[in-house]
Amino acid sequence: MLQFFHWYIPADGSLWNHAAESADYLKSLGVNSVWLPPAYKAKDGADSPGYDTYDLWDLGEFDQKGSVRTKYGTKEEYLKASKALQERGIQVYADIVFNHKGGADELELISVRRVDPENRNEFTSDPFDIEAYTKFTFPGRAGKYSDFVWNHTCFSGVDFASNLNETAIFSIINEWGDDWEDVIDSEKGNYDYLMFADVEFRNPAVREELKKWGEWFLNETSPSGFRLDAVKHMSPKFFNEWLDHMRSIKGDLFAVGEYWAPGELPLLLKYIDVTGNRMSLFDSSLHHNFHHASTVGKDYDLTRILDESLVQARPDLAVTVVDNHDTQP
Repeated sequence: MLQFFHWYIPADGSLWNHAAESADYLKSLGVNSVWLPPAYKAKDGADSPGYDTYDLWDLGEFDQKGSVRTKYGTKEEYLKASKALQERGIQVYADIVFNHKGGADELELISVRRVDPENRNEFTSDPFDIEAYTKFTFPGRAGKYSDFVWNHTCFSGVDFASNLNETAIFSIINEWGDDWEDVIDSEKGNYDYLMFADVEFRNPAVREELKKWGEWFLNETSPSGFRLDAVKHMSPKFFNEWLDHMRSIKGDLFAVGEYWAPGELPLLLKYIDVTGNRMSLFDSSLHHNFHHASTVGKDYDLTRILDESLVQARPDLAVTVVDNHDTQP
């Protein structure tokens, strides 16, 4: 698998065209799968690498967040790039960022509690109200494809109180609960919250909207599979439901999750178990070994490079990784 981008590529809208133009060359190298970056509109528009999701339904088609195109190009160019790669026998994996949304269109008055950032299970205030950007109406798209409006009931936490001009972690109190969703490990007490408006997967309307979007995305773009962002911070129950639904439409779609836990193989194995072998995982444990070897240099014992790695424990569900956009300098 080739990651066909990095964090610092120019924001000139040329990547999709470059991918299409590179298809023959990639085939000649023997590349048989390509991971493309997020194709939808992000909070920072054409300047964003795409991991601050704003509107999943806008693949560079609508004038939103200051531009029609994304950092990488337009919807039409994305579709042409995917087709060019697949016509040459190269699998195309779409980057799926569901954990959070940024760049909301309107403020809402919501009830919250402050959270200790180092122990997310510890609340440091009684419930109180703040104004937060949690309402997404997507005026530039005007209801095309979906008229779903995201509001505070679709989120479990935010990191900014507009009326207080305060940055902190605030747990939203709503009908789905006043705590976080269950996730696999206990880093920071509970690492459900990562950034921006944290999506509330306990809300059935949210799950249905994301399944509806997934169906549309499959029909529009015909990906060969998915790279699933930040699965560490999301309930595995959601991805079990979502992947089952996607595969009921298009069969055996490949999926690899980003569960970043260097040197913590038991967490990767537990996630694989809880998700019922539905997805592969990037081998962050092997990446940890690569990094350690690079710092030790000639004294590193290469016979131990695979120790405590996912590729050693579950080679059938391991995707090896040397570096990616998050680990590059």
